[in-house]
Amino acid sequence: MGIAAGWPTWVCSWGLFGYPDRETLNGDEIPKTALQYVENHDHERFLCNFGTSNPDEAVNPLFAEGDRTLWYMLQPYLIGLLMSKGIPMLWQGEEFAENYFLPDFGMGRVSLLRPMRWDFFYDESGRPIVSLIRRLLRIRRRRDHIRQGTYFFFNDWDRYQQFGVLLFARYAATQYTLVAINFSDTGRTVPFWFPMGGDYVEELHGGALDLRNVLSFRRVDLDIPSHYGRIWTLM
Repeated sequence: MGIAAGWPTWVCSWGLFGYPDRETLNGDEIPKTALQYVENHDHERFLCNFGTSNPDEAVNPLFAEGDRTLWYMLQPYLIGLLMSKGIPMLWQGEEFAENYFLPDFGMGRVSLLRPMRWDFFYDESGRPIVSLIRRLLRIRRRRDHIRQGTYFFFNDWDRYQQFGVLLFARYAATQYTLVAINFSDTGRTVPFWFPMGGDYVEELHGGALDLRNVLSFRRVDLDIPSHYGRIWTLM
């Protein structure tokens, strides 16, 4: 999948750029937002983008499945989705790496039974995805500025995107969170200048990953693991 080539579209979508946050209806002004997702019922499971296998002896393409050994490649997309503006949607089984293939056309789209396989919830590919989503939902629930605040994308090809790294901030008033995601196969160290000084807690794992006594607009080198990310929030 061409990640860099697709960035302008879906990075802007995560920030709802150009999407109105209010509408006037019958003289009343009402708030408005959008549904955010990477999977839905109209398309194959997102995992299929990274590789498929086929358990059918006749290799019927209707029985193709996403390669669940590549579950870790879903992680940066889930971090971005659940830290984005709008209302995130997790499609049935996405939270444990369901992997059905869906053809683009034909009766095979609707005639083949595709029940949710709840046993995936407990296996080696499903457990880490469930754990990550639970952590992300806890972060989103306790940080108002992630649910309702501003989104700012750091568009710097030379520092970030060319290395498969994406950085964006969620903030409101004195609340500030930096989301750093690495889509590449290699851990990356990138520079960043926090606009507000203080102590930053790393929301996913904390501990040694917390940043103490950060000075505003002073360079900090951030280590971002491959196919994963970090979330730092000002305390």
